[in-house]
Amino acid sequence: MTRNVAFTAGEALQVLSFEVGTQTYCVPVGTVREIRGVTPATQLPDAPPYVRGVINLRGQVMPVIDLSARLGKGLAQDGPRQVIIVIESRDDVAGLLVDAVCDSFIVAPEQINAPPSMGEDASPLVSAVITSDEGMVVLLSVDAIIPEKAAMAAAQAA
Repeated sequence: MTRNVAFTAGEALQVLSFEVGTQTYCVPVGTVREIRGVTPATQLPDAPPYVRGVINLRGQVMPVIDLSARLGKGLAQDGPRQVIIVIESRDDVAGLLVDAVCDSFIVAPEQINAPPSMGEDASPLVSAVITSDEGMVVLLSVDAIIPEKAAMAAAQAA
């Protein structure tokens, strides 16, 4: 399976880590446009359950994705450290609702591992697993997280 992982194999990668529930995940810094406070979203009918709604980001309508729900962990509980990480992939922009931002750091190429094979049920959301002395962090595929434009357009047209 080919994945757009927003990094080049064999090269160091700078990532932004964040918490969703009790687990730490990360995305390549190059896909992050900004980090902003949580603002109420306008709900869309027939949107996927993980899409909280849309917000206006300086004139651009952007979906807000509840990353906890997108990862199959249930809806996120509101918390004081919650933020929206605005990510870009190709021409798409979306906000990821996360529990807290942790850190930005550089990962050496030897720390970036392909996700383990789990048969046909391998998650397209996982680009790699980053290992370090502190533990493991899952590198998410930004392309797979953002809802399909067709699905969002259908929801907006409804």
